[in-house]
Amino acid sequence: MPKSTFLNLPNEKKQRLIEILLENFSARHISQVKVADIVEDMAMSRGAFYKYFEDLEDAYTYTIQYYSIQIHRDILKYISQNKQDFFQGIENYLAWCSELEQKSSYWQAIRFLTRSDDFTKHQRTKPSAESGRLKEWFKLLKANGFHITSEEEAISFLYFVMDLVINSLTDYIANDWTTDELLQDYRYKVKWLQKGLKTERSES
Repeated sequence: MPKSTFLNLPNEKKQRLIEILLENFSARHISQVKVADIVEDMAMSRGAFYKYFEDLEDAYTYTIQYYSIQIHRDILKYISQNKQDFFQGIENYLAWCSELEQKSSYWQAIRFLTRSDDFTKHQRTKPSAESGRLKEWFKLLKANGFHITSEEEAISFLYFVMDLVINSLTDYIANDWTTDELLQDYRYKVKWLQKGLKTERSES
């Protein structure tokens, strides 16, 4: 994780540095990114970079975690707008993503997460039991009648949903799909989740 020097920066400066990290890490693989490139974009010394992060890997890990949390929150926002239709909320989020300007920082974040092959994006950060995000998540699960029996299962399902979204967007990008193709593929996945794969057999 970044050092307290970075975390205590004024929000505006910290946000600008995060955007520079995203620009560098989304443009090329981490093996091709150099600290020298980042500090040049940040207009600061190499020494200042190491006051903020342990090393390049630390900055990379933080960038993944930062944008993963942001996308988590936005998915929850869209689901919350369709409290009684959980999967429709996700579909609306995917449709919104597909209409983003490809030069936007949000689209860069999506491209970054879909191309990242690092285990970091699969590391689960457990929200505090008192956090608004977790409380809202429990409300959404209850509103949709989902049979979730524990906090651990609820958090596992939260990350499952995140994977569902990122995998759908990865397929959208990799296959150069239209919005309609993205949503149709997503609806297949929802059908499998809700109805399963086997047809019901009538008793003889």
